[in-house]
Amino acid sequence: MMKTPTGRVALTALLTLLLLTGCTAVDASSLPDTDTTPNAAPAAIEGDTDEDGELSEFEKQVLARNAPRDITLHDGSVIVVTPGEPLPQPVIDQIVADAAPGAAQAQTDDEFAPMAGMRSIREVATSYANQFDRTVVIVYWGFGAWGTVSSVDESGGTGLAGSSDLDAMVTAATDWAGSHDAYVVVVE
Repeated sequence: MMKTPTGRVALTALLTLLLLTGCTAVDASSLPDTDTTPNAAPAAIEGDTDEDGELSEFEKQVLARNAPRDITLHDGSVIVVTPGEPLPQPVIDQIVADAAPGAAQAQTDDEFAPMAGMRSIREVATSYANQFDRTVVIVYWGFGAWGTVSSVDESGGTGLAGSSDLDAMVTAATDWAGSHDAYVVVVE
C-alpha cells in the first residue's frame, strides 16, 4: 500500500471518481420487479382443454355447443336451456304441444296418416334439436305401441322397438338418450 501523502490523495481521488461515475442514482422504474416471476403461468382460459393459452377452433366449437341457449316460446317468453341439464318444463310443454298433432295422426286408421304423423313428429324433433344443438327424442303412441322418433337422421329412428308399456319405452329412450347426449320428451 502507498505510504506517501501523494499516494493517499491519488487513491482517494480514484475512489471518489469511481464512486461518482459508477454509483449514480437509478430510476426505480428500471429495476426488475421482484414480485413477478418470469415463468408465471398465463391466466386460465375457459374451454382451453389443452392449456396452451389459446382456444383452437375445436375448443371454440365445444364452448359454443355447451353454451346456454335462449329459446323463445310461442307466447314470446324466453327460456334459457343449459346443455347437460334437464329441459325446463315450459320448453317440454311447447315441444309436446307442437308434436301432439303428429302423434294424433300416428294413431289413426287412415292408410297414410300414421306415416305423415311420424314425419311431423320428426320435423318437430329436428326443429328443436337445431335450436338446442342436441338430439331430441320424442316418445309417442302410434302404430298400436309406444315408439320413438328422434332428430338423428332421416329415418328418425333410435333403433328401439315399440312397446305397449310406456314406462319401459321411456326408460329405454332415456338410456339411449344418455349415450347420445339427447333430450327425451314424452307426448301422451
